[in-house]
Amino acid sequence: MTERFDFIDKIERLGVSHHFGIEIENQLQEFFKVYTNFGEYSAYDLSSAALQFRLFRQHGFNISCGIFDQFIDAKGMFKESLCNDTKGLLSLYEASHVRTHGDKILEEALAFTSTHLTSGGPHLDSTLAKQVKHALEQPLHKGIPRYEAWRYISIYEEDESHNKVLLRLAKLDYHLLQMSYKEDLCEITRWGKGLESVSKFPYARDRFVECYFWAVGTLYEPQHSLARMTFAKVAALITMIDDIYDAYGTLDELQILTDSAERWDGSGVDQLSDYIRASYATLQKFNKEVGEDLAKKQRTYAFNKYIEDWKQYMRTNLTQSRWFLTKELPSFADYISNGAITIGAYLIASAGFLDMDSASEDVINWMSTNPKLMVAYSTHSRLINDYGGHKFDKERGSSTALECFMKDHNISEEEAAKKFREMIENTWKVMNEECLRPTPIPRDGLKMLLNVARVGETVYKHRIDGFTEPHVIKDHIRAMLVDFMSI
Repeated sequence: MTERFDFIDKIERLGVSHHFGIEIENQLQEFFKVYTNFGEYSAYDLSSAALQFRLFRQHGFNISCGIFDQFIDAKGMFKESLCNDTKGLLSLYEASHVRTHGDKILEEALAFTSTHLTSGGPHLDSTLAKQVKHALEQPLHKGIPRYEAWRYISIYEEDESHNKVLLRLAKLDYHLLQMSYKEDLCEITRWGKGLESVSKFPYARDRFVECYFWAVGTLYEPQHSLARMTFAKVAALITMIDDIYDAYGTLDELQILTDSAERWDGSGVDQLSDYIRASYATLQKFNKEVGEDLAKKQRTYAFNKYIEDWKQYMRTNLTQSRWFLTKELPSFADYISNGAITIGAYLIASAGFLDMDSASEDVINWMSTNPKLMVAYSTHSRLINDYGGHKFDKERGSSTALECFMKDHNISEEEAAKKFREMIENTWKVMNEECLRPTPIPRDGLKMLLNVARVGETVYKHRIDGFTEPHVIKDHIRAMLVDFMSI
């Protein structure tokens, strides 16, 4: 079992698990059925036990934390004898990030491993040191899968015992997908340059590459090419509409725009400025084409939900703009409730599901019930965005959740930022819990939602808006879309 788990982990970390999805699922199901008595597995070392725990949890199997009992002393703490087992500590550290609210021992595991990995990191050999340093900055569970694969390929190559066939497969697969991404990106940039709104408003944020980067980070598998394209285009349109509400429209204009969106017929926009009118026309034209295409595929139910999410997005943006243009700072609770919609998380999820075959009518109906997973996912998106984008939004006159929280609790920005990290971690615990089996939607749908959160973690976690200031994520963009690795 240990060897099989290790092999599955390598396949996943090298980014080629999409070729072996059925085999991995069957193997994990078989193993989980026999995982009933942890006493039988007390011979496992910390590294193996933590790896098995993490893989089961990441695939939705609700394995008990009892697997770690053998590593706990009489005081309920992790044994000090583990401090010198760096490989085991690293494996436990990675496992601690799939915790849910009931996993108290994993809270201790996170603190225990973070402390000892930080202090012991400088004394490790170069390869393990690199793994530890990166993990402390970017835990695997919260990393962008395609970028993490790019990093791990070079790590795996340094391992003298690596499987040469598996390594070659990983490199070839990486470049084949990268070639497909480049073709898609050319199409996205051509499409973006052809938008009428761009020519009429040249100082709007040109973020077509970043939007496609977000799409690849979310839906990297080859079968999701069309979904990636739609996702990227909708993300670009959201950016365009977001700028109108946040920075360039007057309250009167925004009211007219929102009223027209409620009717979704393009009427009543004659009083708008050229740019806003052109942007709205661009949005309507795009959605009309999407609707016609989905009607042919008998997926009108997905399109209808997508349009409803556009209406809700613009409606809540009007509320937010009214707060800020009138200098009326809302309570943190009101801001988060509204802001979980204005961040576009629901809308981008609807866009991602438009061209996913597994997103059946039942999946779309599930989204409409506002389930706990969607609430946690959208709240995470708002919190991480405001955590990272606070400086940029403040400079252009938009208030953020951080300011609302500071006002409500009468605390400093640094104290509020610390509380935000705690709230962000709380949303991860909910998402982890809601992805445990049985789940109401297929796993690729769950994975898409988690991947949106993972890209957000990468883009905003250093308290810099990496979407607006793309130099922050240039290494990720180059790795996923540009750089070549020798084969």
